[in-house]
Amino acid sequence: MALTRWFFQLFWIGVCATAMLWQTHLLLNTPAPTYWLCGFVFSSTVFAYNFTAPPRRRWPAWGFGLLAVFCFLELTIVHQLTVFLPALIWLMYYDRYRPGHGTGLRDYPALKPIAISLAWAGVTVLLPVPLNEWTGTMPLFVGRAAFIFALALAYDLSDQPYDIQHGLNTLVLKIGPRQAFRLIDAALLLTALCAGTLVLLDVFELKTWIAICISLLFSAFAIRWILAWTGWPGWRKAGIDGLMVLQFVLIWISLQL
Repeated sequence: MALTRWFFQLFWIGVCATAMLWQTHLLLNTPAPTYWLCGFVFSSTVFAYNFTAPPRRRWPAWGFGLLAVFCFLELTIVHQLTVFLPALIWLMYYDRYRPGHGTGLRDYPALKPIAISLAWAGVTVLLPVPLNEWTGTMPLFVGRAAFIFALALAYDLSDQPYDIQHGLNTLVLKIGPRQAFRLIDAALLLTALCAGTLVLLDVFELKTWIAICISLLFSAFAIRWILAWTGWPGWRKAGIDGLMVLQFVLIWISLQL
């Protein structure tokens, strides 16, 4: 069990990011992401979420950070430039000072989930799409950002005891759980509306939109169940992240029908 938990804590978030990358490819019918791009997204995500973790995860994460650099050097110049803004957001979030004493995004409760959602949308929507097609991705970009925003709030709801204990200031602690759940529902609804816009633009079919809506409706209930679950609290975030993989799988199934 300990080894399984270690594996999921280290690698699962990278799997989820790669699933979101491929989801963009499926929805927009763009060229399949290259091995280098998939390797970069997976490795950099594993590093970004674990480089300050306890040593059992920290040192493997730094190894994947080196792998991410190697993959980055093999990307096109457009891909490398596209990574700049998400990387900047990440650097601003993980400042070198304690929360409340530095200038990182953690000191601004409302900016934290917004910054995370924009970084994820930038990596998983813009990276796999050719530059000349970016304008057509805006509904998907906004929808993806809204979906990640909902999951980021769920993360903060899960972390409330830790955040209170360590004096961290989050949007959830400022507005309370009830308003946080309302924001989550609103973000999921926005994701559905953005996907519906892409159906109207003939980007993908109605059946795919239905699959997305099923995943979002399930996510709304699953987030509440996961956060209320008292058993295995260390698995809550893996469950929240798993909603990304679920959405990818449902979309893939819809495209096979």
